[in-house]
Amino acid sequence: MSSLRPISAPSADLPSLSVRWEGLVVSVDATTLNTLVRKAVRGVEEVEEILVEPENGRLGLTIRVKKGIRFSFRGHLTSLKFKDGFLGFAIADASVFGMLPIPAWVIQKIVERVPAGRALFYPEDRVIVIDFNPLLPPDLSFEVREVVCENGELRLVFGPSQYRIDRLIADMGKDPFDGE
Repeated sequence: MSSLRPISAPSADLPSLSVRWEGLVVSVDATTLNTLVRKAVRGVEEVEEILVEPENGRLGLTIRVKKGIRFSFRGHLTSLKFKDGFLGFAIADASVFGMLPIPAWVIQKIVERVPAGRALFYPEDRVIVIDFNPLLPPDLSFEVREVVCENGELRLVFGPSQYRIDRLIADMGKDPFDGE
């Protein structure tokens, strides 16, 4: 006699052909954040240097720009949230030369340089929303419940999330060079 039980179909409230998780915490240290950000802005010739500092519940950002003369922007990103493929954050304490506040119209001009439809700026709240959907797999859905910036790292605390694997299963066993 076999001790194997017959496999039953998942219940209606559990999605089939998906991998699910909840409670995952992903930590990214300041060195890794700075490497990623520097690589992302390497083609922006005006940006001479950039520094990201996750501390005290805020994500500090210092950018040294060369546009005729060299000067530094400094600010903090607060209220970081990620939902449905959109990253939103508020810009607080944005200043140049360490003391002059940066007006909202300057931030608006920077956001306008991003490809159309990829970022929005809400000047009254100094909030930027970036659309990451074109970069994410379409079968991935996740919720970031909390973003924590402390001890030199950025931590993302995930809520219920899933990755549908229908296409992955359908492509199993296929020759990737078939059709060439």
